[in-house]
Amino acid sequence: MLGEIIAIFAVLTFVGSNVIFRQTEFESSPLFINLFRTLIGTLTFILISLFLNIFGYIFLLPFEIWILLFTSFLFGQVIGDTAYFTAQKELGTTIALAVSMTFPIFTFILSLVFLQRPFELRMLLSLLLVGIGIIIIGKNKINSHNNQDGLKKNGAIPQTKLRDLLANTSIKAIIAGLIASLGWAVGLVIIDYTTNIIDTILHINEQSSIIGNVIRFPFAVLILCVMAGRENHIKKKKLKTSINKRRSLKTYILLLLGSLIGTSLGAFLYTEAARVAGANIMSLIATASPLFALPLTYFVNKEKVSKQGFIGVILTILGVVIILV
Repeated sequence: MLGEIIAIFAVLTFVGSNVIFRQTEFESSPLFINLFRTLIGTLTFILISLFLNIFGYIFLLPFEIWILLFTSFLFGQVIGDTAYFTAQKELGTTIALAVSMTFPIFTFILSLVFLQRPFELRMLLSLLLVGIGIIIIGKNKINSHNNQDGLKKNGAIPQTKLRDLLANTSIKAIIAGLIASLGWAVGLVIIDYTTNIIDTILHINEQSSIIGNVIRFPFAVLILCVMAGRENHIKKKKLKTSINKRRSLKTYILLLLGSLIGTSLGAFLYTEAARVAGANIMSLIATASPLFALPLTYFVNKEKVSKQGFIGVILTILGVVIILV
């Protein structure tokens, strides 16, 4: 039960930070957002480990654990999060979540194969309910966008079909959402395995998550710095005569706030939830992200929720309840 509660709080920090990051997209690229939040996360976990006097524990772990932790962050944060922010910038929070939150399917399969997790019918039922709920929420969002576009262009409301979605939404953004889904699944399964190995070696319980993040984050910063430098180089080549706009103080404050909530606190809760509850439970609860996103996006972006949206929310809640029972 504790692991499930931690997982819910992890999802809350994830959704809350993404709503905040959404406000910075006019001045910051998805890659820069990911680099900034990862840098803040690195500083946070190093300072916490020094304060708790456990920093030296990282040198007690075998090199194989370092490689696994690096790989988990490569898939989960470098690839997964960057792909998600790319999808969110074009699709919006709700639709991006609807696409990327298919990752429990990948997590479930990977856990069965590599972690030898037992098959439980309640997980399948929960995944089904949550999946249907997310589809309804996402379809409702797509309908809303299509209706607005249709009224603006033709004065008529078009029918929402798959071909309309592919015609009006960038396929590249949808693929980015699916890449995020797969990246998160691989990263989560590796975290589940490595944090429990760390606990077995060091016997430090929840501090295993802190030690794991102390190792994981610096590697990610290095990779993201290289990627950001390449991105800036390409932009300068394409826009030789353009004026380089500086980010406002408000943008940096929002980036810092989102990083502290979603990365410093969120990464610890996410890692700890994977250790305590397991990758399958963590991923299933994470699929409830659209449920938490709806009220936040309503208050921040003034997005209204239709009857279909509420049906999707109810189904998502039922799916989460099944996990907690």
